[in-house]
Parts: sequence; structure tokens; C-alpha cells
Amino acid sequence: MSRPVERDSVFSLETLLFFISKVYGVVVKLRVALFRAGVLKSRKLPCFVISVGNITAGGTGKTPMTVYVAGLVRQMGYRVAVVSRGYRGKFEQAGGVVCDGQTLCCTPEESGDEPYLIAQSLGVPVLAGKDRYAVGLKAIQAFDSQVIVFDDAFQHIKLKRDLDLVLLDAGQPFGNGALIPRGRLREPVSSLERSDAIVFTRSDVKENKKCEYPGFRTFHYSSLSKIVTGSGRELDEKSVERFLDKNRHKQGLLFSGIANNRDFRRTCETMGMGIAGHLEFPDHYWYKPDDITMLLEQYKKLGAGFIVTTEKDYVKIAERFVIPELLVVVGVAIDFMGDHGEAFETLIKEKIQSQI
Repeated sequence: MSRPVERDSVFSLETLLFFISKVYGVVVKLRVALFRAGVLKSRKLPCFVISVGNITAGGTGKTPMTVYVAGLVRQMGYRVAVVSRGYRGKFEQAGGVVCDGQTLCCTPEESGDEPYLIAQSLGVPVLAGKDRYAVGLKAIQAFDSQVIVFDDAFQHIKLKRDLDLVLLDAGQPFGNGALIPRGRLREPVSSLERSDAIVFTRSDVKENKKCEYPGFRTFHYSSLSKIVTGSGRELDEKSVERFLDKNRHKQGLLFSGIANNRDFRRTCETMGMGIAGHLEFPDHYWYKPDDITMLLEQYKKLGAGFIVTTEKDYVKIAERFVIPELLVVVGVAIDFMGDHGEAFETLIKEKIQSQI
């Protein structure tokens, strides 16, 4: 008869996660302190720098907000570029130009999914690379950029910024309040003191939690960005607008590889779409032929009427795979509630005008 293992003699998973998160928190605070003391140096680009970031792991809407901010700056008449890390893309280490403002200059495999999606959404230069300072210099040298919007750069404090925007999900601004890996926080909540403005996303969701920090309120709105037939032809705009009404009796098979796949399913349900099933993949996932085979097998097995994915996922399969069924692509954009948009625009304009 084997002896039972005493509970106190073994670290529980919760205890282990608690310990790791505490160590992680010490490292994060020490890093910030070293930068503040000047032991570690931050560098300043010779242009106006806007950072769009967050303090939690997972999606808060940084990419649509980056598109929104860059578009706003362009409307103000400034030469603007966007720089993204290009996670899992070939440019992540070496750096590279994704778009010169008019033409896409690479493939999604080179740029990474998010920079490529941003480039498709904007008529401004987009660059990717882990070394934000070096890539920022390249944007200035190649495109004479006056303003650079950095996607997901709040933790990149080795680069000085002139305007720090931090996004918080209004439904769960701090997750469970614990640091990674016990929770979703990438750094302590006190780090919000470094920000210039907080932007709450998904503020229209009923389950919003109260937060003592003031900020701008935004919401996500979704639409069918395109529908591609099995032969590769895109439906015209009117057909796209009428698609859901004409196909109420059919259900879609969803597949997505984003930070919060459940949000994508909720989005489709809110749009009135029937759901036959949902294949979920990790964020930034690069699809393989076997995945597409599985997708098509599930499509037939479930008797779905069409396949549905996100814009971020679509850029990774559009040139690599043939989907011999109706493929619906859902896009997400961000907008401000009430007069928050006007106040946000004023903030951006005044900050830039004070330095340019």
C-alpha cells in the first residue's frame, strides 16, 4: 500500500504561479526603476512618437486603435508612419518596410499578421521590427515621417515617447488583478502612472467593471469586410451588405487565431449569424495544410453553409490556400462614444502642435 503524498510537501500549481508572478513583478519594477535612474538608457527619435499599448496580455483592440490614431494624424496633415514589432514575422529581427504608403512591399510571412493588416487598412508607410528605435529611424529617413505611431509599445520603455496611450478592456481592465503567469497583467496596475491617457475599449458591453481611472470610452463595431467565393471571386459591396439577411437559414463554421477567440464568436452571434461550430487556434497562428483540411472536413460534417474568419486570419491564408467554399471575412473597427472622440482628437492635436 503506497503512502499518500502530504499536501504541504508539494507545491500546488496555484502556489507555483503565485511565486513566479511575484518574481516577474520584481523584475518588471526593477527594470522600470533602472530606466528612471538612468542606468538603462532610453533613446529619443527626431519626430513625434505615439505609443498605443496595454498592460494586459491578450486583445484590447490595439491594432484597430493604431489604425484609428494613424488615420487621425494623417487627416491633421502630418506625415505619419506606423511601426509594429511584427511578431513571428521574418522582419521581427531584421526589420523591414511593409508598405511604402501606396504599395505592399512584402508578404504576411515577412511582416507578421498585424503589420500586414494595418498596411492593408491605411495609405501610410508601415514598417515592422523588434528594434523600434532603428525601425523608427528608417521610417524618418525613407519617408520623412513627422509622426510615428508605435503599435504595442507601452512596455518598450527603451524608446522615449511623446504620447503614451494605454488601452484597457472595460469588461475586465485588469483580468484577475494578478501578474503573468497567474493573471493577465504584463506589469503592475501602478504602471498606468506612466501613461498620458487611458482608452477603455468595449465600453458598450453590459458586464463592464468599475475602474477608478478616468479615460476615453470606445466601442468595437463589426462588419463583413469581404466575401470570397470558392472560385476566388469577391462579391460586390451590395451582395456583402445583404449576405446575412439572405442566409439567415444557414450556419457558418468559424475559425480564428486571435488573442480572444470567444470575442470573435460573440461578435458573429451579435451580428445575427448562425454558428455551426468554431475552430480555435492560438494568437498569431500560422495555418498549415492539415489545418485547412481539417477545416473543410468539419465544414462538411457539420453541414455549414459558409466559413467565417477574421481579417487578421484572412491575410495569412489568402495567398497560401484555396478555400473551395464561401468564405466570409469579418472586420473590426473602433470608435468613440459620445463626445469622447472630439476630446481625444483635441488631445492628439494639442500634443503634436506643442512639439512640431
